[in-house]
Amino acid sequence: MEWVQNLDVSLFRFVNETLSNPVFDRVMPFVSGNLFFIPLLLVAGVWLIWRDRLRGSLCVLMLMLIVWPGDSLICNTIKHKVARLRPYVALPDVHKLARATPENSMPSSHAANWAAATMILYIYYRRSWKIMLPIALLVSFSRIYNGVHYPSDVLVGLILGGGYAAAGVWTFNKLWQWIGKISFPQWQKEHLPSLVIPKLA
Repeated sequence: MEWVQNLDVSLFRFVNETLSNPVFDRVMPFVSGNLFFIPLLLVAGVWLIWRDRLRGSLCVLMLMLIVWPGDSLICNTIKHKVARLRPYVALPDVHKLARATPENSMPSSHAANWAAATMILYIYYRRSWKIMLPIALLVSFSRIYNGVHYPSDVLVGLILGGGYAAAGVWTFNKLWQWIGKISFPQWQKEHLPSLVIPKLA
């Protein structure tokens, strides 16, 4: 597997060093994390709920139930088990532009979080991928450019986040269908037979 590691490092060097330029040096740290992220997230959540009521509320609920727990429980657990040093710690002369803890590189939580959010939004709003997927890929690219993740960290994060998001929505939907039939069968049948495809009327 040495060739895989060599390829990973080579791709990292290409993005982090060869593609380095003054414009990216200003844009990529902003893309990775900025002060506007949390307020924009809150505004987007309120707008979804106001715009689509039930569907928007379910989408926001799934984002809350899956994205943060996925980051904390799944990504962080894997990071501590793998314990892969970040490239700016393991490699010399890395062009580092973003703050990050000096360890635990695999997988990229940023990539996983954006992939999970992209998947959940796609489940509820099919056309959302046209906006969310480019953002997820841009954030993922920025993590490599900023020197805090290898390409493989980002790739695993994207696959992992999309996977546990889809599995999470499916699981919560199955639980609701089981609990709803037992606890409030008539209401579930008439108003909310599915958490994925709610009745909008």
